Amino acid sequence: MADTNDNKSKQPRVELSIPEQTATPEDSFLLSAREVKHWAEQLPVANVGETARQVYKTLASFNRMQIPTLVRAEVIELFREPVRYINTNITKHYLNVGFPLSPKAQKAALLATELCNEIAISYKILFLEQVLGDEHNFNQKLVIVAAQRALQYMKQRMFHNLLVYREYQKGLWREAHYLYAWASQNHVHQIGVKDNSKFIWKKKSVQSIEDVYKDMLLIATTNPYRLTQSHLRRVHDKLPEWNKLTEVGSISELDNHSAGIFYLNLWSDEPPLKSISPAQSNDSRFRAFDLNGILAEARREYEEAEWESPAHLDHDHQHLSRSLLKSLIRGWNKSLERKFARNALQHELFAIVGLSNLLRLLEKNIEDAAEEQAEKSQENKGSSSHLTWNDSVFSTLAIASPTNNLGGDSIFTDSTNLASTLLGTAVDADPQNMFDKLARDPNAAFSVLTYNESVEGYCLGWKESYPMKVRVGDVLGIRSPNNPDEYSVAVTRWLKDASGSELYIGIQVLASSCSPVTITPGSKASSNPQNQYRCLLISGGGIENERRGILTNTRAFELNTIMTMVTEFGEHQIKLTKWVESNNNFIHYYFSYVEKQQPGETNAKSEDDFQDLWHDL
Repeated sequence: MADTNDNKSKQPRVELSIPEQTATPEDSFLLSAREVKHWAEQLPVANVGETARQVYKTLASFNRMQIPTLVRAEVIELFREPVRYINTNITKHYLNVGFPLSPKAQKAALLATELCNEIAISYKILFLEQVLGDEHNFNQKLVIVAAQRALQYMKQRMFHNLLVYREYQKGLWREAHYLYAWASQNHVHQIGVKDNSKFIWKKKSVQSIEDVYKDMLLIATTNPYRLTQSHLRRVHDKLPEWNKLTEVGSISELDNHSAGIFYLNLWSDEPPLKSISPAQSNDSRFRAFDLNGILAEARREYEEAEWESPAHLDHDHQHLSRSLLKSLIRGWNKSLERKFARNALQHELFAIVGLSNLLRLLEKNIEDAAEEQAEKSQENKGSSSHLTWNDSVFSTLAIASPTNNLGGDSIFTDSTNLASTLLGTAVDADPQNMFDKLARDPNAAFSVLTYNESVEGYCLGWKESYPMKVRVGDVLGIRSPNNPDEYSVAVTRWLKDASGSELYIGIQVLASSCSPVTITPGSKASSNPQNQYRCLLISGGGIENERRGILTNTRAFELNTIMTMVTEFGEHQIKLTKWVESNNNFIHYYFSYVEKQQPGETNAKSEDDFQDLWHDL
């Protein structure tokens, strides 16, 4: 790192990339704003695909032609409404869907980002023509508008990219930092620019270069790869309100060693950083981004907000749920560091996506086991003679467990022909298929590959060929490698697009075991199906393995009310004690069993109450 005294005298290089431009044909309609307006009015807007094709090709050609500055400034404004219309209509292909995306959805997402990029390029051309051109033709108003508009469409490009969990585009932050640094150095970063388009919701919109820049910074500080698409859109809608509560300035002025401070390297291609070295804090290329105003507002909103749940979705985008606010406050307070070391281990797991799918699978396993047990009992009753080990050749054979790789003279592994003869059925070429029927069923567990693992979870590779898609916040059932009938419960915490056909997903294991149960509000089990709610009983795993929990995706229940839980072993009265977590897919509760109090249990119960406090202090 260079010394700060040297840095102050240096000027950042021009860090804006634009395509090469060639001479414009004399008969091109792009040389006349009037003809471009007429062309735009004739677009077949009922056919979004054809409209998108014409707009994209024309815009790409426009950015590669030598157009007079004032003509370019007038023409590019005419492209803004068609691009807004196209992006509004094609986002449906990649919103509220599972990942990896289909090829069509991938192309739609790429088109949205490229349309924003092409408009940003036009404004970057205008900016560079003013900054690097003849000072006698310098137009201060035009250069400010061009910088603000370029940042605006860079922000939209970034936002559409994050909606599909892709990495930041190369050069995005370098260009954004440069435009802000230029505006700040020339003291024009806080001059408001009116949005004179016909966007209904932006008729009164006035944003400065700094406002748009802070919008980009804010999105990056929310850990966007950990947010659901709906949460990311809600955060985007809150930006105009929130960026007024933030401040960008020198580290010496803003950094008071409190939470809510991020750092910016204006000469880098990096998003905001949560920490920097002491040498960097004295470097003039770095700035501080203070979010403490938002933190105070978010804490206030948290106290008034409601929990998000599958059955009671909050459709008011002006008010965020407790689940989202909790995640944002945690990320703004401190960097989300890993609790446990990650080990690069690749091995095969079997997974199923969705709480409802996991419940159905577990219930089917229980039914199959009960039927198998009933059949064995019936066979034993109807059999007149019993085969014992001393009666046949089986006395000399050892059967290997199907769930491990132990050797032995198993008829299922070493003697395929003998097995076929004795059982009277053809044996599959793959002996494991006799015990792994789920692998053939696309609606059941299927094989996935881990890239690394820790005490708390895994990083998985999720391919397009898998029979199930996945989203942030989805519940996963992970089949135990040692027991095919045992499943651990995990939650998808983040997604990142690796190549378009494969995702990296991070999952956190909530519990090492689970079983399906039914709960009924009240002290007695109800025979009415409308009063019965299917839930998942989870236990073991994680730091809080002493706590009992249930997951449900049916409805939200009031805490501290008596409920009856029906398991395969009988009925139990329980009381929900804490709402742990919730999103659009599930609600996680802690509960305690309600039993008759025995003598001498008062103190023990009082101690248990404090167990709920330790992790919240």
